Amino acid sequence: MLLILDHQSTNPDWNLAAEEYLLTRFTDSVFRLWRNAPAIIVGRHQNTWAEVNIPYVQQRHIPVIRRLSGGGAVFHDLGNINYSFMEPKPDGEDSSGTFKRCTRPILAALNHLGVKAYLSGRNDLLIDGKKFSGTAQCQAKGRILLHGTLLYSSALSNLGEALKGPRSKFSKNAVPSTPSPVCNISSHLADALPVEQFMDYLADYMGNHYPNVQPYAYTPEDLASIHTLAGSKYGTDTWNWGENPQYAYQTDLKTDSGCLQLHFDLNPQGLISRIRIFGDYVAPLDREALENRLIGCQPDEQALAERLFLPHLLLSFD
Repeated sequence: MLLILDHQSTNPDWNLAAEEYLLTRFTDSVFRLWRNAPAIIVGRHQNTWAEVNIPYVQQRHIPVIRRLSGGGAVFHDLGNINYSFMEPKPDGEDSSGTFKRCTRPILAALNHLGVKAYLSGRNDLLIDGKKFSGTAQCQAKGRILLHGTLLYSSALSNLGEALKGPRSKFSKNAVPSTPSPVCNISSHLADALPVEQFMDYLADYMGNHYPNVQPYAYTPEDLASIHTLAGSKYGTDTWNWGENPQYAYQTDLKTDSGCLQLHFDLNPQGLISRIRIFGDYVAPLDREALENRLIGCQPDEQALAERLFLPHLLLSFD
């Protein structure tokens, strides 16, 4: 039995909570199509601070959500369609086999429309050498989740800006994203459908080509459980920003007296656990006292300025 779910929420907290709920609480196989309002979704093992263009997302109030699965950070908007398969893990099938099997109907649906889409060796789906879909997997309770993006009519310039994180300043134990040239599916269609109609087409294609398909509507109990999980986990800074591996970071602070170079060690909660300050400056500086003052601080410009009692640093943080 394959359950096909239809739910119109575009709340990224809710949608990521639904992924976990369907993976861990259902026993039937599940297929769902869903969209998010603008959001950045980071992989389970990534360092959020390194992947995200923090000033960009803060200015535009773009939420950043951590998902259950590994892989790289992605930008979602209403022009991007997400698809998910949740099912019992097949015996003897490795992750590559799962990827090929689950993406086969997606590729077939696109080829049926005349789009020459194909898979690459990096678990990406491509058109003319450009990526329109990336996938990720995870397992829990004997079940497997495979989900992926389908860039249909996304704002690709926003995608690029939102994911311009300062990766070169970070090191240690985090999985970086691998940027790739991207494209929208709609630009390869002779008669592009509105995104909602394209989603209907994909759902109908799955229903017509998979055996034992049954539509499923969330029960009130399902909705309540997902809502609770969204609020207690996927909508929290602890999960989205604090579940980082230990890592190191460096940055510069420019002041009227010179330039300070800060080298941080950060704990899994994203707080400074150790710091060394170097630099070329003329003002007297009790470096040890300053270093001690910053232990436990978040590595962002406002928090550093407040801890240092130097609000002018907000204007000169690199």
